[in-house]
Amino acid sequence: MEKIEENIKKNLKLFGTKKSRQIDRHISDKETPSFVYMIRAANAAKKFLVLKSAKSVTIFAGKGSNGEDGFCLAALLKIENISVEIIDLIYKDRVNTKSVKLCDYLGVIRKRFNLNKIKNADWYVDAIIGTGLSRELTGNFLKASRFLSSNKKRKILALDIPTGINASKGVVSKNTVKANATLTFLTLKPGLFFDEAVEKVGDVYLDELGVTEVKIDADMHLINRENCHFPQLKKSAHKGSRGSVLCLGGCKGMEGAGIMAGISSLRSGAGKLFWATDSISLDRPPELIQVEPTMSDIKKCVDKNVKVAIVGPGLGNQYDDEIEFLWNSKLKLILDADGLRWLARRNPKKRKAAWLGTPHFGETKALLANLTSDKWSNILNLKKKYGGDWILKGPGCLVSEKNNLWLSNYSNGWLGTAGMGDVLTGIISGLWVSGSRSPFRSSVLLQKLCAIQFLEKNNGASLTASDISNTIGTCLGFIK
Repeated sequence: MEKIEENIKKNLKLFGTKKSRQIDRHISDKETPSFVYMIRAANAAKKFLVLKSAKSVTIFAGKGSNGEDGFCLAALLKIENISVEIIDLIYKDRVNTKSVKLCDYLGVIRKRFNLNKIKNADWYVDAIIGTGLSRELTGNFLKASRFLSSNKKRKILALDIPTGINASKGVVSKNTVKANATLTFLTLKPGLFFDEAVEKVGDVYLDELGVTEVKIDADMHLINRENCHFPQLKKSAHKGSRGSVLCLGGCKGMEGAGIMAGISSLRSGAGKLFWATDSISLDRPPELIQVEPTMSDIKKCVDKNVKVAIVGPGLGNQYDDEIEFLWNSKLKLILDADGLRWLARRNPKKRKAAWLGTPHFGETKALLANLTSDKWSNILNLKKKYGGDWILKGPGCLVSEKNNLWLSNYSNGWLGTAGMGDVLTGIISGLWVSGSRSPFRSSVLLQKLCAIQFLEKNNGASLTASDISNTIGTCLGFIK
């Protein structure tokens, strides 16, 4: 059992519900009987509760393998001489399985669900549904979920995934159990890390149940240092050899977006940054080379070793022709903010050259004509409709790169402040133009490391986009 921490270094694969079930069936049918794996899962949960000094435990057991895990846990807790009882949510329909027989043999107390007769316990265990959620909760399952969530002081351990969360998509139902910790088995599920689900899962632990090799391809991979690439600059590198970036954005009244993207690009590896803006009233940072946002000046920039173009942060909607020119060019392209709104509005022919879109949820809705679903479905639909690669921001930031999906397990509300997307866009362009082999996921990791470092020094609060940009150099130096 290991805790999935923010800075976990192990390369981990993630599997949605469908593939997790395939793996479960494969190992149970061909290698080891399923009851053995249930005992292993229960043993991991028992170790967790012993570590937490639990003296009394109440287990809510539903149907399927999740309920069976709950019964196996009850048996092991009984052997450990920890006070335990089972609230059986399908009491009259419970099949007399090996786990049920074991509990009966050991004298584990098993009760029907009755709200008025549930005793107080040190810990409560959610073994109600697990990965089997397919519709909204009803009956005793709904009542049990509401009971577990009705008191914030209750300490709850969820087995596999809290009841009410879709293990693949992270979609949270209205009556989801809010756990203090989630112990997921065999495979790591992406739904544990997406959007609102992060508020419900508590600390996440994984126990692979002794399975060291899985022959089914993963749905996605967890982003960490080992699967990212940060280029080393040669000692002889200079502003001309490192590649230049064009930023079309940060126009009058929104200059900050262009400045943060531009400075972050230089700090991440770009040699020169051409800032195409109509601003005349704001002092620009001396490192940014200001040009007019006209077709003629943009074409001149393209001829000056520009390799990557940023389009959209703080741009406005009056530059459709210039965006179209860049879209049809051979430059590597990053569309953000107003660049993405142009894409949704114009829906141009798919681009052959490499490009990346970085929408927040509202922009995703516009791009998909309000047919948005969960983050995983959204990124696949965006790729299908527009081509390119994508970064869907927010908790469980999801990245498409090199025909794979990559997930960041970091979530922090301070990353939701204004300008964070502009800084991320700048980081991407800097890494991309300086030769990173994985600029998209590497940028997400770098922004995460900057946030962690700053917040550790400031007691977990008061993070701004400028703080991220100012910390890029320190984190890049540490990584290298």
